[in-house]
Amino acid sequence: MTEQELIELGFTKVEILSKDSDNGFDYYYYNLDITEGLSLISNDSDTIIDNKWQVHNWDWPSIVLENKEDVTQLILNFERLHRRA
Repeated sequence: MTEQELIELGFTKVEILSKDSDNGFDYYYYNLDITEGLSLISNDSDTIIDNKWQVHNWDWPSIVLENKEDVTQLILNFERLHRRA
């Protein structure tokens, strides 16, 4: 998935400055709050190779989504389930 696709899906860019992270460099990642208590987060910009971004949820460490279609379906399904609740 590309960075542009994350933006198209509504992810928000979160910038981390070197002075805040104490790691010697600036980086950023993307976050999307789908429903209350459910968020998706991308990998950090400093780990990206060939503009291939991934997203995951901290509670599901073994599930990594790598394409826009899978992320879109997950978002739509959770939004639909949340409306039913």
